[in-house]
Amino acid sequence: MPFRENSKYSSIALAGAATICPLLVLAVIKCRQYRADHHETELQHSLSASRKPIFWYLFSTAEQSISSSNDQRNYLRISSGGYESLIGNTPLVYLPHLSSLLKNNVKIYVKMENMNPGGTGKDRAALSMIMDAERRGKLPLPLNCGDKDNDGNNLNARQNATSSKNEEFRNTQSTTTAQKITSIPPLIHQTILTALQTTQTHGLIIEGTSGSTGISLASLSTSRGHAVIVVMPDDQSSQKADFLRRLGCGVVTVKNCSISNPGHYVNVAKRIWEWVQVERRYDDYYWKLYRDRVPGMDLNSSTVFSAECGTAPRLIKATFMNQFENLANAYSHYLTTGPEIYSQLHGEVDAFVMSAGTGGTIVGVGGYLKDKWWMDRGRRVQHNPLAPPKIVLVDPPGSSLYNKVKFGVAYAPQQSEMRLRRHRYDTLAEGIGLDRITANFGLGCIDMDWSDEGSLNRDKGFIGNFGRMISTFLKNDTRTPINSGTASTKQSKIVDDAVSITDQQAVYMAHYLLRYEGLFVGSSSAMNIAGAIIVANAMPAGSNVVTVVCDGGQRHTSRFWNKAFIEEWGLKWPGSNVEVGSEIKSVRSMSVDILQVLGIA
Repeated sequence: MPFRENSKYSSIALAGAATICPLLVLAVIKCRQYRADHHETELQHSLSASRKPIFWYLFSTAEQSISSSNDQRNYLRISSGGYESLIGNTPLVYLPHLSSLLKNNVKIYVKMENMNPGGTGKDRAALSMIMDAERRGKLPLPLNCGDKDNDGNNLNARQNATSSKNEEFRNTQSTTTAQKITSIPPLIHQTILTALQTTQTHGLIIEGTSGSTGISLASLSTSRGHAVIVVMPDDQSSQKADFLRRLGCGVVTVKNCSISNPGHYVNVAKRIWEWVQVERRYDDYYWKLYRDRVPGMDLNSSTVFSAECGTAPRLIKATFMNQFENLANAYSHYLTTGPEIYSQLHGEVDAFVMSAGTGGTIVGVGGYLKDKWWMDRGRRVQHNPLAPPKIVLVDPPGSSLYNKVKFGVAYAPQQSEMRLRRHRYDTLAEGIGLDRITANFGLGCIDMDWSDEGSLNRDKGFIGNFGRMISTFLKNDTRTPINSGTASTKQSKIVDDAVSITDQQAVYMAHYLLRYEGLFVGSSSAMNIAGAIIVANAMPAGSNVVTVVCDGGQRHTSRFWNKAFIEEWGLKWPGSNVEVGSEIKSVRSMSVDILQVLGIA
């Protein structure tokens, strides 16, 4: 396969040289061929890492093929367009000031996931889960993936309607169709009606989220034609709820409480999904909205009305996205975020440090890095080649994940009977920390049999043992871990260790980053970087430690970056209660104080 040259004069030079020394020309051609083959191999290794529109291969229903190396390089230069083409390929940034505070010459890097179009790394998981639901038929096909008829009308709406009209009553799983719902709260009822007015595909996504995943789901659904209902706890910043409403998303706010409480935002979201599944009045309402939208529909046709009851057909396809238990979440980070980090540091990743909301990012990235370490036995480039990259959890107050990793028990002191709050507000960090083990995070806590036999998938890049396991789960729609039952010297967990960070440490870290690194970060990002310093301080000299900037401080001005709110929590605002001149001096002295705050100095 000929290698593309940068200059047209190379061909002219070869033609002239052919008359003088044919052997020289033959050597040059062979050299080019070697470079082309080598380039092709390296290109395939990096497809999922940095140069390709990230999610073009996820859960594809048809086999993707590229005919030549030139076609590949041309394709990589062209954006597929739309919101989703901006997802991924975020920069990895070195923090020079913070790294200089450590005496062991360890470098700290941050993956700038706040530079995704939705402002967080949740864009990756949201697109992955939506595409998986569309592939399974839990959601209709998106508007932008269908052909058009001669009048320019999108055929997906007709196809989705046809595939839904003759369906029998939906399988409502935990709620039977015989059960008549009569007590749907008015606010939730109105939210459902509003969402049905906005869907263009009959698709309705329902999710319980602290806000960031909801923003990503709503942004993606705007272009794909689905409607979204988000249930979120009331301890999140008001900016998130306002942003969601501006995206046309139905928002329901509930008190924050334990997952065992029926009022927990995830439980409420699941209940809304069940109501939409069971309540026939929503089908009647949507049918009245829909029947005037499709031109040329024969209202007397036998395919329009349900043969069972003669009333409105069941057009609505609603799905509970369930990001905490949906393994498409972790798989998205295995296929994209992990390869990007590995490629950006040329494999020299000694530790990955991060908090957990759903657990999808830390488990997906950690699983990829460890799969890759076992695969690259002959050319390991970490500073500690005898051990795989260290994956460390950062946990806030009130979360039980720290004790799960450290001691195998998911329990936190805040969960004791004497201290358990009816409506818990144990930390000001948003979107991280859990009082239970989710399916995504649970994968990081089981013993894995690592293998040095990976495979290079043309569409999805490198796939190792852990990647194959998640792929099997998704194909079979199971959540049960696979254990080989045999002892192995290559057996270990993905998440190796955990550190606990306090709210006060996060506040000081956020102010330090703004002053010295120019980064305006939110609460979870501040905790991530604080944890990264603690881990970096104990790493071998010259190591590289990577963490994640989840989102920017712009979404946290009403809470985390609000002086009055911080002081109401009994926390100290850096530089407060002093004159202006001494305040600046106090902030500058944080370069020394930050290590003391973290218990390092």
